[in-house]
Amino acid sequence: MKAFIRVVAGVLLSVLLLTFSLWRYDAIPDFSGFVAFLEDTGDRMQMLGEYQPQNLLTGARPADQNGEFPEYEVSEPLDADLETLICTALQNCEESVSVASFEKTPEEIKQAMTTVRFNHPELFYVDKSYTYSHELGRVTKLNFQYTASKAEVAAMTAEYNSMLQTIVAGAPQQGTDFDKALYIHDYFVKNFCYDYTYTIRDAYTFFKEKTGVCQAYMLAMIAVAEELGIESIPVTSNRMNHAWNMVELEGAWYHVDITWDDTVSYPTYTSYRYFLQSDAGIIAIDAEQIDENMAVPDWHCDWSATEAATDIRYDTAVWRGALTPMVKGGGAYHCAVTKSAGLSGVVGAVYSGSDPAEMTERFTVNATWRLPGGTQYYVDCYTALAVWKNKLIYSTPNSLRSHDLTTGEDRLLALLVEVAPGSIYGFTDLSEAGVLSYLVAPTAEPEGEDSTVEIRTYQLP
Repeated sequence: MKAFIRVVAGVLLSVLLLTFSLWRYDAIPDFSGFVAFLEDTGDRMQMLGEYQPQNLLTGARPADQNGEFPEYEVSEPLDADLETLICTALQNCEESVSVASFEKTPEEIKQAMTTVRFNHPELFYVDKSYTYSHELGRVTKLNFQYTASKAEVAAMTAEYNSMLQTIVAGAPQQGTDFDKALYIHDYFVKNFCYDYTYTIRDAYTFFKEKTGVCQAYMLAMIAVAEELGIESIPVTSNRMNHAWNMVELEGAWYHVDITWDDTVSYPTYTSYRYFLQSDAGIIAIDAEQIDENMAVPDWHCDWSATEAATDIRYDTAVWRGALTPMVKGGGAYHCAVTKSAGLSGVVGAVYSGSDPAEMTERFTVNATWRLPGGTQYYVDCYTALAVWKNKLIYSTPNSLRSHDLTTGEDRLLALLVEVAPGSIYGFTDLSEAGVLSYLVAPTAEPEGEDSTVEIRTYQLP
């Protein structure tokens, strides 16, 4: 019997290893079951730690398994005086507050408490549970619960404000609202990752641990946006078990879903798939992945928000296809996208423009990122960009180049032949002294803690 068990175990192990090898080199088209297993049972994913073994730029997006996202009554916004009264009581950690004068039903009070909880990230210490007294169907008093003592709340609030100001300090203070929204998006995509334990839901713990579920991303964006003078509101979908944001730029509202744009991959990547989308745009971009048989939709649908996003100016922006962050310099925005891919390799293109909605092609990048062994390659362009002394610094798999933003002169800065068999997969930092940090890795899809992933530096001239 023991011999039989050893034989069966050996066969199963061989099949598993063979299947994994085929999947790794795209010899089989789908391994979603294995990915779901890792998502459901893995520990919290850490940057450059544990990752889903797939390119999460196009993979299935997380839903909050423990989320509760009641719909907003968009026709009846929260009474401003009631909101102020509740928030003041919560800020002072009061045990209860009288609301009899507002003559609200229990359902209306529930709506009010949900709205306060989802619009005020600074109230992270308030438990979502509450009780109330009522007379003749109208609530007379609210009784609150807290997750910490009043003294603890004071200390935690000071820490929360300190962490918030650290994030805000890096934003372009004199930039446009677009610049500020872009900063918030890219900051969280680069520095935070999704919490697959489904436990971190507030902005304070999100800032502290750099991980959280969609509700935490949503609250964090509201907090930072408010500090930067941008109005941001929550958007929720009970059907999706998901929450995200809308932001107002120049009088128009747009969807921003940082959770689903967070690649949970190398910190040099980003995705703009769900950045500044209209209502129509966020529906259209998910159209190909709609599967009505899914219990929890993997596309944006059935959301509830107090505003409509009708401006479509950014829906077809070229940067929506970028895999690395767009940058600003020389009076224009710049992004790198995949232009074409064929049997002989990949051609990328760098687009520029003073209006982020109207960028045009500036130059092409003939560069192909190959898998170890060199016989297979990715069909995407991973060119990274940075601006230094009126020059656009960009990468190929094994070199750094510069493109003069005034003259258009393009030249090689360094041929980094020592990166082979790895490739450059983005920039991590550019110091004021011109020290460029770039990431070198063997593949575009990290799998576990890979000791061959390196951050190297180059002094720009």
